[in-house]
Amino acid sequence: MNQSRPKTPAKNVNFFLVPHIPLDDEKLRHALSHAERDFFLVLCHLSNRYSAKDGWFWHTDKSFMTRGEKERGFAAYGFCQSTCKRVRKKLLQLELIETKKGTAKYGRWPGTAYRINPRLYKSTGGHSEPRSESIENPHHRPP
Repeated sequence: MNQSRPKTPAKNVNFFLVPHIPLDDEKLRHALSHAERDFFLVLCHLSNRYSAKDGWFWHTDKSFMTRGEKERGFAAYGFCQSTCKRVRKKLLQLELIETKKGTAKYGRWPGTAYRINPRLYKSTGGHSEPRSESIENPHHRPP
């Protein structure tokens, strides 16, 4: 009884799409602190793992345990509540993310619904080609 399982598009755990703009744009790179960049990367990771088709996903600043006994929440990534609040405000001002209030379901904290700004992905371009600024000088060869 060797039945094949239907293939469902699985979300990648180790690799996730990150828009280039916050990392490549000179103004944004200097406008974001390390904590703000790290928080943005965590949001990109969470978006890859938990977002719905429209890109929205729910998360909370506080730490909580899932039914599978895994710790979740931004506290699990080392962010305190005040950092989450400050960074969220900055990322909203820079229009890197969108947020809306989450709804309390099944006695859980309402948290916040997040979405990475979709326009960031449109300008990201292809990921399989090298970007022009990352191509090495063709005249230099290793010894």
